[in-house]
Amino acid sequence: MGYSRKELLTDGLVAGLIGYATVIAVMALIDLLGGRSMFYTPALFGATIFYGLNDPVALVIAPGPVFAYNMVHLLAFLLVGMIVAGAVRLAERYPTAQYLVLVLLVFVAFHLYAALLLFAQPLLGTTGWWKLGLGSLASAVTMGGFLLRRHGLLRRELRELPMGDAS
Repeated sequence: MGYSRKELLTDGLVAGLIGYATVIAVMALIDLLGGRSMFYTPALFGATIFYGLNDPVALVIAPGPVFAYNMVHLLAFLLVGMIVAGAVRLAERYPTAQYLVLVLLVFVAFHLYAALLLFAQPLLGTTGWWKLGLGSLASAVTMGGFLLRRHGLLRRELRELPMGDAS
């Protein structure tokens, strides 16, 4: 089954948008449940990254930091979506590469999560690890679910063949 560059691009962009929207929804829900504005986390990160905020208590929720952070966040998710779509394509074409793809995705996800946590810990305090973890896990599940639905061959290979078995 052929897989064109257009399909790869579409899968990557849609997966990235799905992951981005999922994280935004989870973070907004967590902020609302915590009694804060749904824009608290993006405003906090945006003000810290782009406006030099050092003290979360001094945060003023404004459109500039929210939009600036969301643009970077969106671009990052589109890039991640493209990388994951390429990894799915590789795993579908070469079943023996499935272990490599899995290990690379877990390795990258762990290190991105750890880096984000190091950045977020001073800002979010002790709740940062689970807030980022829930958003990351939810986005991974929704992106993965989308890509598995789009790739019946990979879904079948994962169901019928032991991971990495090319027979």
